Amino acid sequence: MQAEYLVGRDTDLELALEILRQEGAGAVLVVADAGIGKTAFADELAAGLASEMVVMRIHGSPALSAVPFGVLAPYLLDLPVEQATSPVAILREFWSQFEKRRGGEGARLLLVVDDAHDLDEGSTQILAELVTAGWARLVATSRPRPGLPSALLQLWYDGLAERLELHPLDKGTSTELVEKTLGGTVMPSAADVLHALSEGNPLLLRCLLDDSRTDGILVRRNGVWLLTGEPSGSGENLAEVVRNRVLRTSEAEREAMFVIALSEPVPAALLDAEVGRDTVRSLMDNRLVVPTNGAGSPLKMWHPMYSEALRQIVSPARSLQIRQRMVQHLASESTTAEGLLRTVSWALDCGADVDDQLLLRAAFLAVKLLQNPLALAAAGKVRSEALRPRARAVMAMVSYNDGDYNSAVRLLEEGNGFLDADPLGPTGAGLLWAAARSARGDSASDIASGARTAAKSLTDGSGPSDAAAMQVKRHAWTLELAALAHEGRYSELRDGLDSFAEELGTDEPDSAMNRIFLLAMQCELLTVEGQPGQALEAGREALVLLDEHGGNLLYFADFVLVRYALAALEAGDWGAADAALDRYAASSTMGLITFGGDIQTLKALALLRQGRTDQAMAMLTPAVEALRVKDPQLLRSLGHALALYAAAKSGNTQLAQRLASEEVPGRGNSYVEALAGLFALAGNELLSKGSGLQKLRELPEAGGLHALPGLLLQNLVLRTELGDARATESIEETASLMTGAWAAGWHSLAAAQLSGAGQGFVNAGNLMSAAGMPGPAAAAFDKAAATFDAEGKRPEARQAAVMRDVSEASMGDSVVRDPHTDSDHSVPLTRREQDIVALAVSGLTDRQIAEKLMVSVRTVEGHLYRSYAKLGIRRREDLGAAVRR
Repeated sequence: MQAEYLVGRDTDLELALEILRQEGAGAVLVVADAGIGKTAFADELAAGLASEMVVMRIHGSPALSAVPFGVLAPYLLDLPVEQATSPVAILREFWSQFEKRRGGEGARLLLVVDDAHDLDEGSTQILAELVTAGWARLVATSRPRPGLPSALLQLWYDGLAERLELHPLDKGTSTELVEKTLGGTVMPSAADVLHALSEGNPLLLRCLLDDSRTDGILVRRNGVWLLTGEPSGSGENLAEVVRNRVLRTSEAEREAMFVIALSEPVPAALLDAEVGRDTVRSLMDNRLVVPTNGAGSPLKMWHPMYSEALRQIVSPARSLQIRQRMVQHLASESTTAEGLLRTVSWALDCGADVDDQLLLRAAFLAVKLLQNPLALAAAGKVRSEALRPRARAVMAMVSYNDGDYNSAVRLLEEGNGFLDADPLGPTGAGLLWAAARSARGDSASDIASGARTAAKSLTDGSGPSDAAAMQVKRHAWTLELAALAHEGRYSELRDGLDSFAEELGTDEPDSAMNRIFLLAMQCELLTVEGQPGQALEAGREALVLLDEHGGNLLYFADFVLVRYALAALEAGDWGAADAALDRYAASSTMGLITFGGDIQTLKALALLRQGRTDQAMAMLTPAVEALRVKDPQLLRSLGHALALYAAAKSGNTQLAQRLASEEVPGRGNSYVEALAGLFALAGNELLSKGSGLQKLRELPEAGGLHALPGLLLQNLVLRTELGDARATESIEETASLMTGAWAAGWHSLAAAQLSGAGQGFVNAGNLMSAAGMPGPAAAAFDKAAATFDAEGKRPEARQAAVMRDVSEASMGDSVVRDPHTDSDHSVPLTRREQDIVALAVSGLTDRQIAEKLMVSVRTVEGHLYRSYAKLGIRRREDLGAAVRR
């Protein structure tokens, strides 16, 4: 059984085995950084060849690197002392030991050398001679620096060896390793976090998994593994790995690493002065320390997890000593975000005093990066009464993201701090307060009333020209407008936004904040009204302003992003939606933990609208579990409803019935809750005929929110997919009033249905295919094929059928194969093979496929050859005919 560390190394293993089995001389030189799995790779080779060769192992050692032939000592026990320095005598004795182990069987010798970079010169020469003479095969592992000994490199130069460089795992392979290790499905966002923190290093990834399970933050819920908190470098498994590496360095190098870990990034010149240039150079040569941005830039530890683990190892007293020595030199570094957070965190760890303004800056930055422990620690140390409202807002943000809505409300309502009028403070506190109250179940009218009451208490006695009082009133007004949207009163919201826009000036200190709020609300309103194109324009303008002023705005990014993403999904602009959702994790891996369920819910909605039901189901199953733990965007009911619908549609009746039996509190705004209601009704209809379709028909007739185009079209599409032929005419009418590719595609398909023309179905299929909607496109092409066939137009019918097959193949939802071939039906195509086959059928060359999927041409070729075998074909030209459901 292949070692877990070797996930994703199949191609390299096959090549290495081929080289070692060939006639004549052969060697494999494996180069990789620490923890990448080079020792496991060598062990796997030895295990694969153990029945064919006699394996003799040699271990390089720093302690023996200066001792001639020291690493060969275990095989030289019978060598007379007077011959201990003779290479010929040593070679003869070594070969004698091999002959004893071979026992006359005629087996060849396989030398497995670990840490060859620590070999002495004499031993290296002996090994090279054995390979050159063809007496032995060699597998040698080494780190890139200091690298392989010259004698072994000469084998490579002479063509007697192959040099294989093992790289960190990519995201997909990391996920495979995580799932094999845990033995179950892993929340994709959790897998992404683990990959990002480990940077694809298998050893560190395993440490993260073990420590996270021990800490209780990696948990299994209904068969899905997810993270409930951010993994750290403080676990015992990681600490043990770091200790073992650190113990192999000199005292001066250890001191340098402690300085760097505690105060990174450290200017190279300063570090040279502190610990000596030779020490720094040695650490860099051994890849323990690296520059942050090219030669001459400040230095940091080679991996963030090493830094965290080293900081845990250093005692508080030692840390304080180093800080006292370094703090003056590093003052300039605190101007960067990383430097500021490290400076404040280090001071807090040591118990040193920190200025309130610096504490607040660090707390505000930390909470935006979702470094919650540091945010709480820094905010909790703020003493100034004038700054306390901002500090409490930071702590409230942490509580909100953790799902503790009562604490968030309590912190924000102390002194009515949620209406803080200081434009330099966390001016999103009011929106955060409203969101927290909504999340805990307070009504929109109560929230609006609370905002008015707080504003009155803060502005009593102020005159009409009091600028601060006007800011407070505008902030309260924004909360009332947000409450209207939350309650689904969009007609009143439009009037309110028009009035709010007229009141805004461009010279007020809070003008940027109010402009962002206005654009975000317009984005939501236009989405619901069926104008997602205009909604996206408003959302993009809000995002631009966020990038300009976001440093002073707490919670606003979350407020804008979810509305922009929903607008993009309504428009059918899947790329814009993905880009918006990717921003959650752009600055912090913790974003994937906090917002993972919400992100996957919205991505799954996109997949469902594209017709990729199975892929959506794969996302929604873990998303439902993640949303039980963290749901800052209040999308739990939507995620639950989408999962119910997808499970029922894909035939997973057991899961669908379980989801249907669960009650989920609806805490999102009315648009999101209404959208969730539509999918829940459709899912129930799929489970039990007659339990949802009639209710879907009745919703628009009642008027209100469900009569607005943004919800009405989704209702009609679901009804069409449930077999309601009466919805087709309404789709054409509703979609004709809307903007965006999603509406345009369905308008085209409805028009084709009403006309019954085969070419109309082809046109609709082409439009939907171009819009990234392969599921509906396949349905359109299928109807085109049937229509042409009924009319006796055989060539047109065949062409439509091919286009249907290509659309189905690109969905990746089902096994891609021709049922009439002699293929092995027990071995379906993998998801990657499906993707590559679909692209090949569409006409792309191997190189074009490789560029599109960002893999090597050799990888594409390998996947295609394996696909041919599974599909029962021998050449690329037969793929089109073999692609079937």
